[in-house]
Amino acid sequence: MAVVFSTIYNKAIQLALSEGLTKEHLNYYIDYKVENKRVPMELLLEVYELASDKLQAGFGLRQGKQLDTTDYGTLGLSWKTCLKAIDVLNNVKRYMVLVTDDGSIELDESEGKTKLVLNREVYRTGIKTANEASFVMLVGILNEVTGKNIKPIEVNFKHSFSSSDYFSEYFDCPVNFNATENTLIFNSNTLEVSTIKADKFIHQFLLERMEQEKSKLSEQEDVLTSEINKLLKESMSSGIPSISQVGDYLGMSARTLKRRLADRNLSFRELIQKNQHETATQLLSNSSQSVGEIAFLTGFSEQSAFNRAFKRWTGQAPNEYRKNL
Repeated sequence: MAVVFSTIYNKAIQLALSEGLTKEHLNYYIDYKVENKRVPMELLLEVYELASDKLQAGFGLRQGKQLDTTDYGTLGLSWKTCLKAIDVLNNVKRYMVLVTDDGSIELDESEGKTKLVLNREVYRTGIKTANEASFVMLVGILNEVTGKNIKPIEVNFKHSFSSSDYFSEYFDCPVNFNATENTLIFNSNTLEVSTIKADKFIHQFLLERMEQEKSKLSEQEDVLTSEINKLLKESMSSGIPSISQVGDYLGMSARTLKRRLADRNLSFRELIQKNQHETATQLLSNSSQSVGEIAFLTGFSEQSAFNRAFKRWTGQAPNEYRKNL
């Protein structure tokens, strides 16, 4: 399940309340019990969607403008103490996962321009608001930590929007929608400016701290594969779910789920086959069900396909495997 910092979630709720949403609209979200400083991304997206439906357009802009370094834990502290503005973007790329595991950042520098790419597929309305808020926040953070008026030279969003006026005024540059990528583009020399509170030693300490936090999150990633395995086993007899269906259940896009599995050197297909293999061998060993029944229970529509798959996994046909137990 994708998660996000609770500070971002709480600020979205407070902004929505201040702009006219009632406590009745947001009662469930206000009462949600936050654990480990993170909430399901699904909840933040639902708040964004309520705001988009019932409030003035541009909620993502207003949310992004109110976010600052204090909302981002150790990552926010690292932004304050890094040496140059470009280091802010480098730290976002490396440690975005500490704030949310929904999406990723790429940085590319060429011909005097630095391009930041936000990889987060727009599979629902709330993601549009999240992507807008993210870009507004990043530009605001650059200005906060440098004390300068750093602006991009071009902004691109993959989603559509009825008017770019809200964003063109804030970014002070062309803002394009229905683009091929979500990108912030800067003149590279504008990112060489020093930060106000640059401190090499404190920043190094914070980098080490973030590596530790990232390592702990990697250990917790076992929860992700456990959830997927549990879902696959429970649904196998009624048909193997698609990666999009599993992603929806976990509160993330299929692309994000693929990336998170790839980070662990896994693929969705491998997990399916692993669970089919484990379930099949367990049933062949511990039940009297026929091979045809076991084929059905492991998600195969035909016994012949199951026989071929099982022989590929074990080097034996199902009946042969059972006979040799």
